[in-house]
Amino acid sequence: MPPAYTACHAPLLYRGEVQQLVQRFKFHADRHAGQLLVSLLAAQLRAVPDLERPEALLAVPADAARARQRGLQHAEWLVRQLAARLSLPVIEARRQRQGTAQRGLSRSARLRNMRGGFQVDGTLPRHVALVDDVMTTGATMEHLARCCLRSGADRVDAWAMARTPASRV
Repeated sequence: MPPAYTACHAPLLYRGEVQQLVQRFKFHADRHAGQLLVSLLAAQLRAVPDLERPEALLAVPADAARARQRGLQHAEWLVRQLAARLSLPVIEARRQRQGTAQRGLSRSARLRNMRGGFQVDGTLPRHVALVDDVMTTGATMEHLARCCLRSGADRVDAWAMARTPASRV
């Protein structure tokens, strides 16, 4: 079964210096690291020939308890910075329920963990892009994309700063 999202852009590999940069941003609320990640993604998106531009961006909603613990809603912060650079509006999605952390789970376990996890209020524009820091198996993006399609989007793209190398999934 093909994914619910139409296209995926995750230009960096989550390893080495990129992994350290993401971790500094995500776990230590280092906004300078976040700005660099946003700059890299925006530059990569601008370089994609014939990129179909979405009408709005949505952040993958964070687990509220983990966001409080980290001191930053990292995906929401990233999406707002990226939206400002690309002159796009941001639409908020919400977590319906808090799942267990995705870290260390298999793809099938991640898919089960995210089932029914998101909600988007109102009707979405025709084309939206989801934004997250790291894409590992695509399970989180898959569930949020399905939610967006149910809320009226015809096309959903998945954008992440980095992707986990296949050898580590």
